Amino acid sequence: MNRIVKTFLLLVLALMLMPGQVSAQKKKSVRKKKATATMKTYPARDDAFLPNYALQPVGPFSIDNFDVDYTLLPAPYFEGHVLKRDVNRKQIRLKQVACTPNNITDDEEWFERIGATNHEYRYEFPMGENHPRYKYYSGDYVAITYGLDWGHAMKVVITDAAEKTLYGAFDFSNYLLAPGALKTGCTGATQSIDDVVIEGNIMYVVFSTNTYKRSTLGQTGYLAAIDLRNNETIWTTQPMTSSGNIALVGNSIICGHGMTDEPDYVHVVDKYSGQRVQRIWVKKSPYYFVVQGRKVYVRTYSFDYVFSF
Repeated sequence: MNRIVKTFLLLVLALMLMPGQVSAQKKKSVRKKKATATMKTYPARDDAFLPNYALQPVGPFSIDNFDVDYTLLPAPYFEGHVLKRDVNRKQIRLKQVACTPNNITDDEEWFERIGATNHEYRYEFPMGENHPRYKYYSGDYVAITYGLDWGHAMKVVITDAAEKTLYGAFDFSNYLLAPGALKTGCTGATQSIDDVVIEGNIMYVVFSTNTYKRSTLGQTGYLAAIDLRNNETIWTTQPMTSSGNIALVGNSIICGHGMTDEPDYVHVVDKYSGQRVQRIWVKKSPYYFVVQGRKVYVRTYSFDYVFSF
């Protein structure tokens, strides 16, 4: 008798849970469809990437020369503009090795511990539109950002390592305000440049706003690939992909995005398409990525991560 009662109770319980399971499956299916729908891709542009390309000088450069002729770039694809990806092209895959707390303010000590020296250099004073805010070192080139302050440095000049030869000057003012910020009325939620990396003819630029995603309706945290031969934007990642520095490894770009009280992630992006190929949750917002051998050292707000690939 007890066995019959137990069987009956289990059957009733299964019937009670079934609608919830079906509902959960439906919700999961809807979320998957939505995610797929937002990942519209455009034709591949592999021919636009020339890793051995050498930039052509356009004249001499002096850091105190404020008469540089800047090229105004058009507004980026704030909705994201990724290309069709070659799934046979090998991408790295990160695996977490370590996660340890840090002292939050010990960035310089962290760089020394991992043996990294070529990270960006930040200027502080004086403030002024023509005063350099950051230097980003990228192989044989230096990208120097200019702006009213460190949060609005939207002009970039590219020089040689000695900062004597000019290879290009670009005005990113059209990147400053996302359409989402206009819709919410948060016109103070302006984008700023977080990193510049040059490889061959491509300039990879990270731009984001230091506010919550609701201020811009999620239109923040981008990585864009710009062809320096014709100033064309090849691709722009979907939003909330990158908001710190980046590291290039083979066909992949390592970056990350996060904010206080919002999810924090490390991403691997396909260099040729702008598509995210891996997403890893981390405890705090990541902002520095350093590759040493087969390891990636990631600095977050209060934790230091190590990944292998």
